[in-house]
Amino acid sequence: MLQTFKSNLLKEAQLVFARYGVNRLSESELIEALHVAPATFYGMFRDKNDLVVQAMAYDLERQKQEHQELFANFSTPIERLLAVCTHGYNEISKVSGNSLLEIQHLHPRAWNMMQDHLKNYGFLMIRDLIQEGVLHQQLRHDIDIGLVTKILMEMLNMALNHELFPPDQYSRAEVMRSGFFYYMRGLCTDSGLRLVSSHFAKL
Repeated sequence: MLQTFKSNLLKEAQLVFARYGVNRLSESELIEALHVAPATFYGMFRDKNDLVVQAMAYDLERQKQEHQELFANFSTPIERLLAVCTHGYNEISKVSGNSLLEIQHLHPRAWNMMQDHLKNYGFLMIRDLIQEGVLHQQLRHDIDIGLVTKILMEMLNMALNHELFPPDQYSRAEVMRSGFFYYMRGLCTDSGLRLVSSHFAKL
């Protein structure tokens, strides 16, 4: 029961961060926004930074579970690849403009956790799906799987780069659409493109 309460609190923290950003609220204001007593908060978290770290870990685990749910709904590698990448695109679109920048500079443990997730779990998953797509003749056979995987991952990092694409000038959603999804079309064989044509039509 305590674990369920903490999980709900971490979910609520994500909503608070999405609404206000990570650093707009002081630690005491954050506790108030979460509707918990200070004693309850400090019984679970050392401080605000610890909450940010634990909320990041919880959210990354949520994304893994949602990936498995996506895989249950799609049977082909190319559909799974596009579904996973669309999921990532949607996750990025939900994040407020300055939140990631605040996490990067003020909460390095949480930032490094996210980067490790992308480099290890994310990279390996995308690479394996690309490899399966090539074997099933849904993706071009002449692509360099490792290089294409890296390009796709760097496109994600590019969308997160505020120096390249200031959030007050470009939406991350449009950056991802203009770079990532058009690139994906070029990787598909004719049969692969037919499988995902309905997905592309919705983007």
